[in-house]
Amino acid sequence: MSAFRQLPDWLQAALARICITQPTQVQQSALPPALKGKDVLATAQTGTGKTFAFLLPLLVHLTEQPEKNALILSPTRELAQQTQEALQSLLDDEKQMPCALIIGGDNIHKQYAALRRHPRVIIGTPGRVIDHIGRKSMSLKNIGFFVLDEADRMLDMGFIPDVQKIGAAMPAVHQTFLFSATLPKEIEKLAQGFLIDPVRVQIGSVTRPVDLVLQQIVRLSTREKLPQLVHELQARKGSVLVFVKSKHGADRLAKQLKQYGCKAGALHGDLRQNRRRQVMEQFKEGLLPVLVATDVAARGIDVADISCVINYDLPQCAEDYIHRIGRTGRAGSVGTALSFVTEDKEKWTEICRVCRLGKVTELTKTSQRLAAPKFLPQEARPKPKKPVVETKAADPVPIRVKETEKKVVVTLQPKPVKKQDPIRQTLPENEAQKNGFSVVRVGGKKTQQPKPASRKNSFHGPAKKNGKYKFFKRKRK
Repeated sequence: MSAFRQLPDWLQAALARICITQPTQVQQSALPPALKGKDVLATAQTGTGKTFAFLLPLLVHLTEQPEKNALILSPTRELAQQTQEALQSLLDDEKQMPCALIIGGDNIHKQYAALRRHPRVIIGTPGRVIDHIGRKSMSLKNIGFFVLDEADRMLDMGFIPDVQKIGAAMPAVHQTFLFSATLPKEIEKLAQGFLIDPVRVQIGSVTRPVDLVLQQIVRLSTREKLPQLVHELQARKGSVLVFVKSKHGADRLAKQLKQYGCKAGALHGDLRQNRRRQVMEQFKEGLLPVLVATDVAARGIDVADISCVINYDLPQCAEDYIHRIGRTGRAGSVGTALSFVTEDKEKWTEICRVCRLGKVTELTKTSQRLAAPKFLPQEARPKPKKPVVETKAADPVPIRVKETEKKVVVTLQPKPVKKQDPIRQTLPENEAQKNGFSVVRVGGKKTQQPKPASRKNSFHGPAKKNGKYKFFKRKRK
């Protein structure tokens, strides 16, 4: 029996509208206990539909209990936005279930306005939720449902102390869902503190990649990585997600690919929120076929048409390899994962041991040399040479001629410079007043006059006659 039949009719119609007719394994196992009000601890591989596994029972409970609200914590901004989009796809009208997105890097005043509308569902990152709780702009007293999405990623990013603070501020009675791709010991301890008699749901192996992903490697040197990447991008079709290890490396590699005619964008944690949203929208719509990203895109990013994932740099943690290549081969489709193995052979050996990789195809590196870049950055373009115009030296002008009896001698001297009268010396008004001058107008121009030492030599106001100003001495009585 399909677990979707336990849902209300309006929710089944919403699933049919977005072409979801059969539940995945994690949805089939997590929906029945969640609908009964029990806590759920679920682990499953990436791309198995964990988001709808907790959104569907949340909507059912929130509809039946209008006095309760829900809080969903996500490790990254992109995952929080994706959860909000999935929630909105199930609703005919946003007013049916008001939602507030509380993430870092976004306009906080817009979030104030969203919280003042009393949302039923709050989706946020732990840091910004703690910030709003400290500002007393958000209250958790009406939270009846708590969801921890990608809990293992929160552990890697250091969000567990913030999650514990949020859990301590919540009401004593609430239902909790914890979803994770892996289950390390720290997450097990966290689950013991949050969950009460949970139902354990485990789908597949959490330490092995999805079977529908074809894994390939190329052994090469560091200098050969860029030519190999350009060759692979030109040979493959569809959207390609390239993973690097640093934020600076993502920006640099994206610029290099643009020089060779590949439309590429960078995604990392230092980008502003508007820029991150714009890059993700362009990548999802196919306007940006290549996305160079750090591990911020390794969790929860659901793009349907990613044909290939390329590990330009191998991950620092072996478990992150599963999450990286899990961005392809989603929802039953076939994908490809290519890894560049350079001098860090020990890291690749550790990945094979921890992830228990099966068959891996080894490709030969390309022998084609990297051609000259098609496009050069503005600072690297050669500047056009200015035409040289030959100018002749001006003939000296005779200034003074001295005649003698035998011959005429012409001497060149500089033109005499007229010395300015100290009384008429032009100074700024402030400087003129400091040096004992007063500013008056003569002939429509500002000049400086010495300040009178006594009333006897003082000047009366100017009188205009024949278009000019004249000054008269005040007669002594």
